Amino acid sequence: MTFYLVCRTNEVPEGELKRFVLKEVEILVIRYSGQLYCLQARCTHAGAPLVEGELKDDVLQCPWHGSRFNIKNGLVINGPAMRQLRVYNSIVEEDRLLVEL
Repeated sequence: MTFYLVCRTNEVPEGELKRFVLKEVEILVIRYSGQLYCLQARCTHAGAPLVEGELKDDVLQCPWHGSRFNIKNGLVINGPAMRQLRVYNSIVEEDRLLVEL
């Protein structure tokens, strides 16, 4: 696996969700409590674009059917989703966010 540049760290303000496409993979980047989290960008239930979801604390709610996920580990908190979100390994180098694909 290799790390690839997703964005500059200042492109994702605190509490914001941003979607990026990297090597044909959609990645959702969330900044929460100063930390950057990189998750799959589509809900595991019906493929909703999670960038349109709602973030409350460390929980992301799907905009279509209300599934709720923990952004730190991708685990499902409430369905209808049954599968957790993929969490991508990431590192910050200077002002760059890199994700492992």
